[in-house]
Amino acid sequence: MPTTILKPIHERFQELDDDWKSRTGHLSNIGQISLVFSYQSIIGLEPVAVPLILAELENETDHWFWALEAITGENPVCENNAGNMDASAKAWVDWGRQRGLLRK
Repeated sequence: MPTTILKPIHERFQELDDDWKSRTGHLSNIGQISLVFSYQSIIGLEPVAVPLILAELENETDHWFWALEAITGENPVCENNAGNMDASAKAWVDWGRQRGLLRK
């Protein structure tokens, strides 16, 4: 029987994130971007991925909103800011800070 050695979550997340970005850098359709296997695998990491996603979002605005909403069941982005990447990133980063998932 093969033995699987689990990598630390941050290492696994980084591999998936790198793969996702390399496969979607040329895409603009959020449906296509979020259906890439590595993105779905990040969602599959569930709550342990949220602080890692928020840290990425804090450093670089990217299409993490679908994953964050799928994992948390929340959406802190007000209706007026829907579709505004920078405002959405700020809303999620603020949400994470309020919950102690990011340092201030």
